[in-house]
Amino acid sequence: MTFERMADAAIGMVEQGWVPDTVVRAGIRRLCEHRLRGLVPPAGESHEEQRERFIRDLQIADVAPLPDRANEQHYEVPAKLFRLMLGPQMKYSCCWWDAGVRTLADAEGAALDRTAVRAGIQNGLRILELGCGWGSLSLWMASRFPSSQIVGVSNSASQRLFIAREAARLGLSNLQVVTADMNAFVPVGRFDRIVSVEMFEHMRNYHVLLGRIAGWLA
Repeated sequence: MTFERMADAAIGMVEQGWVPDTVVRAGIRRLCEHRLRGLVPPAGESHEEQRERFIRDLQIADVAPLPDRANEQHYEVPAKLFRLMLGPQMKYSCCWWDAGVRTLADAEGAALDRTAVRAGIQNGLRILELGCGWGSLSLWMASRFPSSQIVGVSNSASQRLFIAREAARLGLSNLQVVTADMNAFVPVGRFDRIVSVEMFEHMRNYHVLLGRIAGWLA
């Protein structure tokens, strides 16, 4: 049996809850080691040269590679599936498990609070969220800061429709969500704050993207 098939079988057992945490962590380390062995530089190239080549490749790449594939894999999956696995805020990114946090709902709330504090979010701002997912942060900001105007950007039409329905249900009129490919996205107007939670790992040409973002700030 190949390493990949063994890994697939092990992941299936983990997902069914049959494997203790210590074994899961050991397995993750093994997968990382296997991946690192596959990243050995070509003959005659040092690790430093490999790093420099990687940076050069980023600088000539599209801002967002293969956006349609991401939609096929998970962004256009029905919201009702994610209702089964995410918390009440539908936070499709990390949570904050601080001391005293015992539930997923509390961890979602703690992460949203921390994001707002670090970004200096307050009433009266125009705020752009890049990669808004199922709307956890955009909806939260629109609710907590009613005098602010929020624009959320998602690559997924189904996510946009879900957020629009949630905004209507909550009576929020200060939130707009647009579906856009980050390769071509150009917002209308400028913003006091631009936030993004766990979208940048899906991007490639950070130089171009950050240059655009700088131009979108007020």
